[in-house]
Amino acid sequence: MHYVKTLGAVAATGAVSVLLLKLLLAAASPILGMLFGLLLTGLKIGLFVAAGFFLYRMIRRRRDEMAA
Repeated sequence: MHYVKTLGAVAATGAVSVLLLKLLLAAASPILGMLFGLLLTGLKIGLFVAAGFFLYRMIRRRRDEMAA
């Protein structure tokens, strides 16, 4: 009969853990989405800056070749 009490405690702990995990995921999903969005925005800005720098270097190199 002792095992039923232990099994009940384990089942209750498991049920509470599942509920708390669902609450945690519901709270963390928007935060993770926002962080992922900010990361992608930073990546886009970095790509634009890299493309601009690449074009600047190409134009500068051509100007240096024409002057020489």
